Amino acid sequence: MRQALNYAAFVMIFVAGIWLIGLAVVAFVRPERVKAFFGKFASSAFAHFLEMFVRLIVGAAFVVYAPQMLFTTVFTAFGWLLIFTTAVLSFVPWKLHRKFADRSLPLMYEWMTMFGIVSLAGGGFIVYSLLFDAN
Repeated sequence: MRQALNYAAFVMIFVAGIWLIGLAVVAFVRPERVKAFFGKFASSAFAHFLEMFVRLIVGAAFVVYAPQMLFTTVFTAFGWLLIFTTAVLSFVPWKLHRKFADRSLPLMYEWMTMFGIVSLAGGGFIVYSLLFDAN
């Protein structure tokens, strides 16, 4: 059972890292697609709770698998941060979440190149730390 949980956590973290790398590539090549994608976040109650579910699963995956990764403390803290912020956001009405997104997304769009660089670095750091594990 523990082995299956570890494998699932590994896959989730790997997918999250690759997703960030892919997001960076799209931010560089087709920034309008990134804008459209993030514009859909919190666009409905379903989208809001889907985002919360994904954040919770990825956060839990980091908490479970971080002891086997390089930089264990960093990834354990990151996992707990995702879980904690998800718990808080789960109690925020999705329309309030949407208002926050409406105010903050234009700033991200203005800094799309930097967003791409940070996504690429973050995804690369995750994949590297996962594949070149602490064991």
